Amino acid sequence: MVDVSRVLILGTIFGVHYFLSSRASVYWGAIFPGAYVVYCGWIFTTHQVEHPIQAILWMLLGLLFIVVEWGVGRDAYKKKQQNELNKMKTQDI
Repeated sequence: MVDVSRVLILGTIFGVHYFLSSRASVYWGAIFPGAYVVYCGWIFTTHQVEHPIQAILWMLLGLLFIVVEWGVGRDAYKKKQQNELNKMKTQDI
């Protein structure tokens, strides 16, 4: 049951992050990477990790996932914006 709830929480977080990343403002999508970096820094500085190198690698992997999701959201926004411009151009012709 714990694994299912973790998957649902992570899925919700990534879904909300994708939604915010695909908005017009770039900064909405920066909320989750910024919060993740602050959280990882707090975990690391309060010595709540057993193996520092392993923790750093897991943190970098998580940050990679979040930044890639941010990039995908930005690309989706740009594609949506380009499609709207193409529709406007075809209606003007």
